[in-house]
Order: sequence, then C-alpha cells, then structure tokens
Amino acid sequence: MLKTLITDPKKKTVAYVDATEGEDYGLVVATRPLKSFTNALRFFSNDEYGIDMNQDASASGTAEEVHNGIDDILWTGSNIMGTKVKFDSGDQNHTLGGGKSIKSVNIPVGDVFQFNKGSDLDCSAYVGISLWVWVDKDWKAGDSVGLYGWDTGTGLQVGDVVLLENYFNYSVVDTWQKLVIPLTDMGDLASYTTLDALRVRQISAEGKAPKYYIDDIQFEETGAPVEFSVEPDNGTWLHVNSFQVVTADAYTGKIDDTATMPSIPYNKFFGVTSLAGINYKRTIDGETLNSYTIMRLLDIMMFSQAKMTGYGSDGTNSWMSMLITFTDPVILKSEDKDAMSFTISDDWSGLLELRVSAGCKIEQRP
Repeated sequence: MLKTLITDPKKKTVAYVDATEGEDYGLVVATRPLKSFTNALRFFSNDEYGIDMNQDASASGTAEEVHNGIDDILWTGSNIMGTKVKFDSGDQNHTLGGGKSIKSVNIPVGDVFQFNKGSDLDCSAYVGISLWVWVDKDWKAGDSVGLYGWDTGTGLQVGDVVLLENYFNYSVVDTWQKLVIPLTDMGDLASYTTLDALRVRQISAEGKAPKYYIDDIQFEETGAPVEFSVEPDNGTWLHVNSFQVVTADAYTGKIDDTATMPSIPYNKFFGVTSLAGINYKRTIDGETLNSYTIMRLLDIMMFSQAKMTGYGSDGTNSWMSMLITFTDPVILKSEDKDAMSFTISDDWSGLLELRVSAGCKIEQRP
C-alpha cells in the first residue's frame, strides 16, 4: 500500500486522522474561520461635501445647446452609418413649447449618427452633458448605446465612450428621463478645445435594438454632478454587506390624527421631486458592473431584500430609514481600484438630511 501524508508545504506539519473506536475515521480539520475581519461602518462621502448628500448639483450658467429635434436650428444631425434615425420626429417631445425629438428605431449594431456643430467647441468651459431619453420598448440588459466626441477635422474619436444605459433606468418606459454625464467620465474630451461633433453608436443588442427618443441635448456650463463613494483602503479588501439610507425633510408625515399609516409618498422623497435622480454605480476593475438610477422612494424599495427599518415625525419634520441587504457580500479590492458610488446631478438641498452608509467588514491583504 502506498503511504500518503497530507503535509503543509511551508512548515512540513502533518494532518492527523481521528480514529475514534466505533466511528468512521476522518481528517481532523479546523472549524474556525480561515480569515479574520474587522467590522466597519463606512459612509458614502465626497471630498468637498463630506457625507451629506442633500446638496444642490443642478446645472446652471449658459448651456451650449446641441439638438432638440430641430425645434431650433442647432447642431446638424446626420446618419453616418445606417439610415434609421429621424432627427425631427413628432411622435414624442420633451422641450417645453417644442414638438419634435430624435427617434431611433431598432437600428442595427454598428450604426452611428452624429451631431455636427460646424465649428470648434472648447469643452474645458463646460462640466457635463445633459439629455432626455424616452424609451418606447425593447431596451434590454444586453442593449448598449454609446455616446462619444468626434473631431471631423482629424476624423478621430475624442476621449472615451460613455454608455447611456449607465445613467438612467432603461427598463422604465413611456416617460422622459434626464441623463447627466460628467465630462470627466469622457476622458480627454473634458479638456479638448476643438471638438465639433458628438456621435451615438449602437454598440450591442439583445435581439433587436430598442426603440427610443432623445431630446434637449446640451453641454452644461456649471453644476457638475457630485459623486459620493465608498472604496477600500490600500492593502485591504472591503466586503460590503448592506446599505442604510437615511433621509429627513420638513414634512408633516401623517394624514390626519386618526390615521393608522404614515404619509410617505412613494413617487418622491418626502417633499422633494428629482428630475435626474441619484445614480448608483458599482465599478470593479475599472468596469461599471452595475448601474441603477433612483428617481423616487419606491426605486430604493425595488432593491433585493430592501426594507424600511424606521420612520418618525414630530408633526413638522419627518425621517425614514431603509436597509438594503445583499444576497452575498460585494468585495471591493484596493489593487483593482474598485468602488461603489451614488452620484447626484440635480437639486437635493430641499431635504434636511440624506446620507447613505455601508455595513462592511475589512480584510487585510498580505
């Protein structure tokens, strides 16, 4: 019989067998946790604003209008590859007083359409691009639409492609949703001084591509989106188990003196209605793995295992807390620059408080 030993390659120690009389023999194995962790509470934070997310990040200043369905003569829309995009569709429109928008219907993967200014734009004078999207149908998880800068003089792409689906809820149909894209998300485009075009490309499709409309595209001069993030310290992995969302507002919080339920509106945050919402994003190894836009209270409760953990009111001000527990912990690795973030891009200063914390445990790495 071949003699076999289970040994440790470093210390050369040998594993033992439990040979208790009357029982099946078995290896003696440790039941303690293989790794040790440190429990931690982390708040989503921003270098300038700290942990308070009830800030005004709305756009202001003088915008550079790109296209609004040719309600006005702005940048020129054209089909670069493919011919299915209509730049003056009367089906839907967002512009107040306008009647048209850009219509894209099931365009093939690889098709590209463009907005040409006809002269140079100094992008360093702007902080973001905003636009409105109306999804009619068929936008699925495997569909991807990219927006990027283009220099017609050199015939080259400017900066990085951003994916529209990372900035809004594509599963919400038949309503206008506002997207706000920081120019810093588009790489070198943020400092480019001779941009003269924007392009949109159908990158992928799950079956047939979606039918959607775009309106009121413009470069915003001021009011950049504000990102609040959680990330691991150097030399650690951060295991995120849950989020806790706490918000308060000057809101009575009750229907009447005989009511048995609190007055908490499902379609906003107490008295605050958001146009662009709060964009949640998980970045793993430089790639956006998950993105979700929270427009209203009910959107938080749509997270898996989300529940309201508390609420109260003094008749003048009200508060509530919500807990989101993950099925499995999300592991953020410092060496991969992993992070989770919530980004606001309109005015949340009407709330008395808005904070999000993460229940975590820290793993020290060798």
